[in-house]
Amino acid sequence: MKNYETFPAMLRDRASAHPNRSAIVFVDDQGAAVEITYEQLWKRSLAVAAGLHRLRGEMTESGRSLPDAPRAMLLFPPGLGFLPAFVGVQLAGWVPVPTIYPKPHRANPRLDASAQDCQASVILTDAASLATLDPHRSAAVAALPCLAVDQLAVLASDSPASDQESRRLATAPDRGSIAFLQYTSGSTSEPKGVVISQRNLMSNLEAIRIGFGLDFADDHPPSSAAEDASSGPLTAVFWLPHFHDMGLIGGLLCPLYLGGRTVLMSPQSFIRRPISWLELLSGYRAAVTGAPNFAFELCVERISPAEAEGLDLSTLRVLFCGAEPIRASSLRRFQSRFEQAGLSDDRFYPCYGLAESTLLAAGGDGPGRLRLLDVERQTLAVGQVKVGAGPSAKTSAVVSCGRAVGDGELVVVDAATGEPLGEQCVGEIWIRGSSVAARYWKASPQDAARFDAQLVRPRRGLTARLMGSEPELQGGFFRTGDLGFIYQGELYVTGRLKELIIIRGRNYFPQDIEATVSQVLPAAVGRVVALCIDSPSGESLGVVAEVARHTAAEDWPAIARQIRIGVIEEHEIDPREVVLVRPSGIPTTTSGKVQRVRCHQWFASRDEACLYRWQRSGGTESPTLEIPALPARPQPADFESINGLLRDWIVRWLIERGGVDPVVIDIERPFDSYGLDSLTAIRLIADLEDGWGVELTPMVAWEHPTIAALGRLIAMRICHIPEPVARATGIVADGGFTPVEPTSRQVPTASR
Repeated sequence: MKNYETFPAMLRDRASAHPNRSAIVFVDDQGAAVEITYEQLWKRSLAVAAGLHRLRGEMTESGRSLPDAPRAMLLFPPGLGFLPAFVGVQLAGWVPVPTIYPKPHRANPRLDASAQDCQASVILTDAASLATLDPHRSAAVAALPCLAVDQLAVLASDSPASDQESRRLATAPDRGSIAFLQYTSGSTSEPKGVVISQRNLMSNLEAIRIGFGLDFADDHPPSSAAEDASSGPLTAVFWLPHFHDMGLIGGLLCPLYLGGRTVLMSPQSFIRRPISWLELLSGYRAAVTGAPNFAFELCVERISPAEAEGLDLSTLRVLFCGAEPIRASSLRRFQSRFEQAGLSDDRFYPCYGLAESTLLAAGGDGPGRLRLLDVERQTLAVGQVKVGAGPSAKTSAVVSCGRAVGDGELVVVDAATGEPLGEQCVGEIWIRGSSVAARYWKASPQDAARFDAQLVRPRRGLTARLMGSEPELQGGFFRTGDLGFIYQGELYVTGRLKELIIIRGRNYFPQDIEATVSQVLPAAVGRVVALCIDSPSGESLGVVAEVARHTAAEDWPAIARQIRIGVIEEHEIDPREVVLVRPSGIPTTTSGKVQRVRCHQWFASRDEACLYRWQRSGGTESPTLEIPALPARPQPADFESINGLLRDWIVRWLIERGGVDPVVIDIERPFDSYGLDSLTAIRLIADLEDGWGVELTPMVAWEHPTIAALGRLIAMRICHIPEPVARATGIVADGGFTPVEPTSRQVPTASR
């Protein structure tokens, strides 16, 4: 394999050597697959570059000047459109900025904040998405030209470019140029764009390849075009979003770097029906996949042993886990559940990474069995590691994340002094190497200093034991803000020095959530604390709020409900617990700063005094609610009775699974007014599918946003009532629901 300087140069040669090899496959919610080959991917990337060249010319002619490396926001739904735009932007000499895809006709504050921070010049998207972008809801959409890349003439025809033009564009980026900006923050007020260079990107892709123990595809031409078109030498399957660093680097770019293909599905499809991820792994005989810890929990909780019987996971070679704290119990349960499907216990690759290191920072020498330590919780809390004799009520199992990868260096440091710590001492993790970015975009002096941290030289020989050799240079380290310790040369991550909350792989700043609560209820609450708390399905959000003096007890449930609604609307996450305490109940330092560590006591101890506690019941750890008996062959005449049963069932679900107060439920009230986040809504749809035997899309809860509308739709499908008949008979009025193609599976005939 040639040592390529840039990703576009590598892709150009792949397209030349293997034009018909499958590069990307996207599988939609109905199981239909579309794909593009390496040659098609390259041509479409060239088309995007050409479109940006034309746009630059038009903007210049109109008198609008552009910087040397203009920024382009990439706003794409799951599918095949993102990567040609990502590569094409680089070929044009612009800087791609992946961003979160918004709900249709909704505000996208993260897009607005990122676009303002990087001073973007254009938004790239597709035609269907462009039609849903509302300039009245988004400052970025209102201010910037929006280009639908699938409407470009060159792209539509896949017409070839000359070899000379192809090579000129492919070599336009150099190793030091910016490959992309990766915005790390889940916050809408303080986005931080990590400046990832081509050098960072290519270095990390090679580190991942070595860490995973994988080889490059055979670069010799295949024996036949048919053989090449059938599949690449290695297949990976991913559902992670492409605007997330793990989804972009691990899910999209790394399989292509290896010369294989990547099979993609949408994150909503996975959350709605987790077994679909494993079905793709089995059906495509995938070798590589990975996800955050919560995904493994979700699979265990929602996939029964009987459902796993037809799966074949024996081809998996690498199953990596990262992006959030790794739980030994989660991976053990996952392996045990799917062992019958051929999943070996030596395929796991727990790892540690972050956007500032492009992706991977530490991992093993290839996949293997989990390496665990049982450490005493009491000593861990004070920064010391005492290894227990085995699992007990006083110990916690922590998972090894291996060693620094590639040419990277890793050291655990006393955060206050900068001095490296010995083994079995908890401190801040510092890293450096060619994968580590040099800066944030428009970094503050404080943030800039994080990229050039200086070690305080310890007594001679200590650093050598930690890092393999005593470094000649003591500077140039990046302060991760994460906590961990070294044991027998391997890294164990224990927590976070900073207050960042990471849930389901997404970052949230607690100060932003706290500000939202204070703004929603300025007269009702005092201090507010947002924390990351443990739950059966992984890390969740907890909120503690001081209620104003003389607040009536009967108002407490409404205050907790308003807190949930405000947090969901602003941050799209539903707190698992809301605790209300008396004024001055939140502990603070002598200088008035909140003592966040002590605030965990409200969630860790049920005996802790509080005024009111709301806790979300149910969730993925609860089984599907019992389904009432239905007729063996439902007819239109059964509509009213089935519709009533459905309404009652959805009400029960909202109470028992969604934690909704029964007194506020109204069948004509929108779901989002109950404080349901998007993940909870998708789980509702999944339980309706599993229990009532209908096929629904992830968008159905938004298209039919009330109990009444959703019940009518599903009852119509069960009773096989077409939409025109429903309108003619008055079952629904015009505008009563958004038309959706009726499909159904086998209807249950008995209660479960």
